[in-house]
Amino acid sequence: MCAIVGIYGENSNLSTLDSMLEALKNRGLDCRYKKDFGIFKAGMNRLSINDIEGGIQPFSNKNSDIFVFFNGEIYNHKALREDLQKDGIGFSTTCDGEVLPYLYEKYGSDCFSRLDGMFAICVYEAKSKKIILARDSMGEKPLYYYKDSAGFAFSSLIAPLKKIANVSLNKKAIWDYFTFGFIPESKCIYNEICVVPRGGVLEFCNGEIEIKHFSPKVSKIDFSKDLVTLTREIVSKSVEDRLLSDCKVGAFLSGGLDSSIVCVLARDKLEQSFNISFLDDFDPYCSFANEGEYAKEVAKFLGLNHTEVKVGSSEFLNVLDDFIDSIDQPFGVVSGIGVKIIARIAKEQGIKVLLSGDGADELFGGYAWYPKLCFNNPKFITKEKPKGWHYYAYESEKVEFCGEFFDKPYSSLGHFPYLDFKEIAPLDCINFDREFYLKNEMMMKLDRMTMSEGVEGRACFVSPSIVKFCKDLSYEILLKNGTKWLLKEAFRDSLPLNIIEREKHGFNPPIDYWMQTSWKGLLDEVLSPQNSLVLNGIIKSREDFYSVIERRQVGFGNIGFFVLTLGMWLDRERI
Repeated sequence: MCAIVGIYGENSNLSTLDSMLEALKNRGLDCRYKKDFGIFKAGMNRLSINDIEGGIQPFSNKNSDIFVFFNGEIYNHKALREDLQKDGIGFSTTCDGEVLPYLYEKYGSDCFSRLDGMFAICVYEAKSKKIILARDSMGEKPLYYYKDSAGFAFSSLIAPLKKIANVSLNKKAIWDYFTFGFIPESKCIYNEICVVPRGGVLEFCNGEIEIKHFSPKVSKIDFSKDLVTLTREIVSKSVEDRLLSDCKVGAFLSGGLDSSIVCVLARDKLEQSFNISFLDDFDPYCSFANEGEYAKEVAKFLGLNHTEVKVGSSEFLNVLDDFIDSIDQPFGVVSGIGVKIIARIAKEQGIKVLLSGDGADELFGGYAWYPKLCFNNPKFITKEKPKGWHYYAYESEKVEFCGEFFDKPYSSLGHFPYLDFKEIAPLDCINFDREFYLKNEMMMKLDRMTMSEGVEGRACFVSPSIVKFCKDLSYEILLKNGTKWLLKEAFRDSLPLNIIEREKHGFNPPIDYWMQTSWKGLLDEVLSPQNSLVLNGIIKSREDFYSVIERRQVGFGNIGFFVLTLGMWLDRERI
């Protein structure tokens, strides 16, 4: 279930609702449902995955005074259903969303903390005319809203809200974008459109908005057990739960530890695994590794049907325009093109669900720089570069190449929770990745790229139980025997030894090489005086940008791609 929208106010009408839903059509092409409550109108586009014939929305309680529109998956819906049946509640479908109005009726807003899932939910109380919006705590599913004197509206994406909102660019958001390659929540690209917080519950009633927060309720973890045993149990349960589907299920398989573990645990239900292999097997500027042979080895070991997608600069370039159409707001993570390519091929093969290993590195300590954090080495943590990786254009660089569009001093350093860079605990940096990088980049990339192709991406390592388990591990335990040692030991008997012991490699398209060779002309074009970046004073000039970025030994490609995607996005928005 893939997209929800709603509009409230005297001026709300079904034609506006239809146009908003049409802007979300790629996220759910199977069905479209709408309901007119009078002053409030809402609808959804559905990708039918669970209970194909059922699942008609909105869901309602027996008295038909509580209605729910829902995007996502509730993985523990069977247990919740059994609990509600004890109260004499009967159900007419097996769809996971059918439990939601009854849960809300019983527990009120506290019901959202009982959900293990990825979700954006609208509850409408017909008697009080109250709208309640809720979003999962990891931010797997997006949800935005807009309020003015005439009313209130919400949507799974930003674009539909532009049909009713007069918008202006958020300057701080763009300043941050050059640093991270994404726009950190709680902001979005427009000043007037807001984000429902992760783990947030928004209540709109009588023209007023109140926002609360919830934390998922997780069963107490028995830490008297061996940690390796606990790891296997918790991870296995998480993957098993995320197999909920009446449609074909596939998986991303890089041949790395995380995706291989997902495939081990899901193999009995997997129809297909997928990986990307690069034809441009060279990049002098970054740690590029072609993982195709590892992926094929794991697939053969597990007996999986496997698709290897071979790509190069031209294949990525062919999808770039569609990538820009899919990002909703500036998003400069080039690996997202690879995710989109796989989702497109999966859809062609009849796959509607793709399992992902995203989250394992942040939660189980998988990045190569994590062991170095204990030395507090200035090479990795400085005021200019506060936390090692995932930090691109420096503040001083942005001052040099950004133009008069930025009408006052801005800084991205406020996103970091620590101010005295000499007193950072190693776990602070890891927790920062969990809260900031994982949620803002990884979860957004998986959702936007898969859903834009009508495929549902599911991150198997971000269940509430795994998040809680890993949060309670100290840095010393987390990295006791090297990166991701708990995962390696927990699944040592399930995979080939060379897969368990191989070095960590991210999914690294050779973007430094491409941006300085075959893609350089594109960057030159978006930096031309007649295009949005320079015309609006966001970038001073092509020459100013290059004079700053070409000083770098690394990072040219990523920052160049950020600028390329921002420029292309702005040109399409005609800003």
